[in-house]
Amino acid sequence: MQVLYDDLQSSHRELPALALIATGGYGRSELSPYSDIDITVVPSDEASPDLDQAIRHLFQDLHWAFCTALRMDVGYAYRLIADAPGLDAKSRTGLMDMRLVAGSHELARQLEAALVESFEVGEFILAKVTEREQMFHKYHDTPLVVEPNLKEGAGGIRCFHCANWLREAIGERASRPTKDYDDILRIRNLLHLNANKHQDLLSRQRQAQIADQLQMDMYEMMAGIVASGVSLHNYYRSAREKIAQSRFALSKGVLALQGEARLVGQPDGGEAAVGIALGTQLGLKVADIAVAQTEGVRGPAVMYAISTGETTLRNMDRCGLLGQLLPDLAACRTLVPTDAVHEYTVFEHTMRVIRYLDTLPSGSFLGDLKDGINDLEPLYLAVLLHDVGKAYPEKDHSLVGAEIARRVCSEWKLATGICETVEWLVAEHLTMARFIRVRDIMNPQTVEEFSQIVSDLNRLALLTLFTYADVSAVADGAWTPAQDTFLRELFVRTDALLRGNSQFSPDPAVYRQRLLRQLKSQKEDEGAQKAFVESLPSYYLTSTHPEVIRLHLDFVKKAMAGEPTVELFHRSDISATEITICTLDAPGLLSKVLGVFYAYDLSVGGIRACTTMTEQPVALDVFTVSFSARPVPTATINQVTATILDVIAGKVSVEELLVQRGKDPSRTQQVFKHTFVEGSPGILEIRSPRGRGMPFRFSRLIADQGWNVIAARVGQWAGNATAAFYLQGPKGASLRKEDVDQVLKAISVGT
Repeated sequence: MQVLYDDLQSSHRELPALALIATGGYGRSELSPYSDIDITVVPSDEASPDLDQAIRHLFQDLHWAFCTALRMDVGYAYRLIADAPGLDAKSRTGLMDMRLVAGSHELARQLEAALVESFEVGEFILAKVTEREQMFHKYHDTPLVVEPNLKEGAGGIRCFHCANWLREAIGERASRPTKDYDDILRIRNLLHLNANKHQDLLSRQRQAQIADQLQMDMYEMMAGIVASGVSLHNYYRSAREKIAQSRFALSKGVLALQGEARLVGQPDGGEAAVGIALGTQLGLKVADIAVAQTEGVRGPAVMYAISTGETTLRNMDRCGLLGQLLPDLAACRTLVPTDAVHEYTVFEHTMRVIRYLDTLPSGSFLGDLKDGINDLEPLYLAVLLHDVGKAYPEKDHSLVGAEIARRVCSEWKLATGICETVEWLVAEHLTMARFIRVRDIMNPQTVEEFSQIVSDLNRLALLTLFTYADVSAVADGAWTPAQDTFLRELFVRTDALLRGNSQFSPDPAVYRQRLLRQLKSQKEDEGAQKAFVESLPSYYLTSTHPEVIRLHLDFVKKAMAGEPTVELFHRSDISATEITICTLDAPGLLSKVLGVFYAYDLSVGGIRACTTMTEQPVALDVFTVSFSARPVPTATINQVTATILDVIAGKVSVEELLVQRGKDPSRTQQVFKHTFVEGSPGILEIRSPRGRGMPFRFSRLIADQGWNVIAARVGQWAGNATAAFYLQGPKGASLRKEDVDQVLKAISVGT
């Protein structure tokens, strides 16, 4: 290095002072044969006109000398003294083992002083501990293994390095290498030489080679290596334990002292939050002492702290900091929700929503979705504020919460984009849950409407996670397999639409052509196939799988021959049973079938009604039903099937059946609220008191008006029944909002 430096000085007479510093293993003077050479270049004057060309010259020489001539990898960095405060933990780690190899001693001293002055102890310790745990997970977390990783695994040389870095961070002197360390390092050097490359896994094959070279019994040699690894791992564990016994700054205003994190003075709210977050992640107890009033809030720092999860938030609450930062949330500590389904107060529910987000496992759909999001901080703040509007029961809590979120973001001086995302998440936090509960997810119109609400992929991902966690935290069992299936389906379809590669085209002509091509493989009359496909309404074509349509063609043929079909399919993914009914259409048929389900106490979760426009109109309806939130038992389903066939054949009336089963067939649905969205089809959303009879009563009302139900979703939530009926008028005409409102207001007595 000195030769390269001298050559650089002679070639560039106006060059300012430089320091060439060895870092990492090169700085520790313990390079293994195929380790990297790490060099940091520190200039005294970045403005020198000769500096840029000189640095290029130096890097070219470094590459030639090490990569070309010595066949070693070289890594180089360019640092200014002023860069020290902004260096991350990894960069600082390399410089903690710095050694001047050429150039200015004074620059090296200045850099070292700047590093010490700007050293964030708590942040650095957490980064090193986290890094070690990640390596243990990747390789092995005990030195008692037969094929150890001699660098990164538990008991590897990195355990010794990290122990020294932790000791230096808390003000202790680094230890000199021990015999056990030297033994592991010596074996690693031999491993590199035998592998003829950088390799740290001591495999059985390499063990035999090295033992032969050392003229040792392989098992005796390995016993010694394992023992040395135990010593190095204990060294690291001892350093970890010292953290809990030491005194050091976690952040400005937060001190680690004998295993506790204590707030001192009147720190900035952001610094205090960061200190609590770091202490929590290091396993320190937060002192049970109410914090004095903080001075100001550094919003981005608080955002980092709250995104570290529930344990941090509990500790922030423990010392009174959370209440100072988010008084609206603290005010909800004992607030009991008016919805009977909730098991916890608003504050506790909020903490449990955070818990569900924290514990999403990698490798699952939602866990991988979470891992793929660049910035989760807006989601965590939105969760903390999503229900604070419930303190104002006379208003819509989502809208009130959004107003509060806007104010908090402004007070914390967060970036505009973050503020908009937080406010939107709070305002829309119930929207996706409503869609998966009562909307027809398979209908492209539903996906189109939802995609317009979320508008971009990031919001879609955040709201999907939010929906799962919010519903799950309501009560045990609130999140059901059906909701999980529909959530994923809605996400996948909306994601595809937003990316512009959706296969779910709303154009029925596309589906007709595609379906006809697939049906040609069947030995059927092509004219009959085409007539059947042309008879199918567009909403059915755009939301039914071609293989299912193929099966339904057979059902329709039987129905036209006078043979009704009742087909059953148990769906374990949504804990329900699908019942397909295909028969000649007749007025009030849908209402009659729903009356049968009501009579047998089955819960209706979804309806897909279709009438084929063949020479004889045929009803092709698919119902999703359950019994006590499970697929319908065999004995019950047999009874229901037989009864449906009897009702279709006119052997028994629904009214007689309901009376026999203890139900009142004449009862009307009077207590409900509704909204209607015009379209083709229009969407009628109903909210009424909980009860299985609502779908039957509304389908009867709809039939009396001459309207047609083409699909419906029904659910139970928060002590209420909710439903969405997709409606058309006679002959497929669109319904007007004022007409629907007039009919429903005439029978409603309010809620």
